[in-house]
Amino acid sequence: MALAENMLPPVTFIVEWENAIDVEDEWAKRAMSSFQSELERNQSRMTEKPRVMYLYDRGAVDAETIQSVIDEVAPRLKEFAEVELVATPGLTYYKLKNYGVSLAKTELVVMLDSDAGPQPGWLEALLKPFADPEIMAVGGFTVLGHEDLLSRTMALSWIFNLPSERTKTVKRHKIHANNCAFRTEFFRRNPFPDLPAFKKQCGFWLRDISARGYKWVRTADAMTIHAPHPGYKFIAWRAWTTGLDRDFQAFHTVTQSRLGRLGYSFYFFGSKLWRSWKRIIKKGGEVDLPVWQRPFAMLLSLGYFSIALVGELWSALTRSFGPLPATGSNQPPLAAPGQA
Repeated sequence: MALAENMLPPVTFIVEWENAIDVEDEWAKRAMSSFQSELERNQSRMTEKPRVMYLYDRGAVDAETIQSVIDEVAPRLKEFAEVELVATPGLTYYKLKNYGVSLAKTELVVMLDSDAGPQPGWLEALLKPFADPEIMAVGGFTVLGHEDLLSRTMALSWIFNLPSERTKTVKRHKIHANNCAFRTEFFRRNPFPDLPAFKKQCGFWLRDISARGYKWVRTADAMTIHAPHPGYKFIAWRAWTTGLDRDFQAFHTVTQSRLGRLGYSFYFFGSKLWRSWKRIIKKGGEVDLPVWQRPFAMLLSLGYFSIALVGELWSALTRSFGPLPATGSNQPPLAAPGQA
């Protein structure tokens, strides 16, 4: 990928419109506005006009809704990119991303969530590692936005690191599908797996390609601010799905015995709650959490991880899992919407 100094390679952006349906509208608008600003900052460095695909389930939202958001908060987006609204029937988060890659024509693809706002320097940092031809994937740095007690609590309790934890982020063996980039042909041969889990596909994907010796990197310089969870009802549901996902992961990575999975449930509960409480006490100031609110934040995190524990215990007691699906070139070709 030989480029003139300071130039950026051609790229396709894949943005799902599933998260934007769930979060507060203001956060999706902020994310799109930030995305437009980052493309504008890099306009003169693009070797060709990038392609931006907003992929959505046409049964859940219509194109007019997405277009109205673009017109309102990112009216110049089409100056900086070829923008397409791609309707699909019933495809959800990871399937939308897989399908988007199947439509890409550039050597590199970038995945960005519809509620994740890129910060200055994001695009260059995400693409720069591909100068090494052995790098197949790059993960960025996502932090959780916050504006009230609940969102500040989750910013301290959630899987994402805080802005001050950049060094820790780079060392973690993770790539989040909300902020990452891939070599297109490599990802086509190695798409996100179809798993009976809500949000574990990218973790199993990374585990698989690492085991097969493919190189990837993570950079804290490619930062996005992700929308907070929209309310207590959503948080309760997300906690339940976290428990179900964690048991699925435990089955495939820790132990397949029901007794072992039950024991792991309590280990997960204790370790995550301890991490959350430590951060609330020591780092609450980083998310503007007043000292007097920290006991309430600790109670909220206790509630979150308690629901997750119940979900994980229920899964360990009642659910059985088969082997993971075939990976890489052993997978069947990705079906287009309507052909699956």
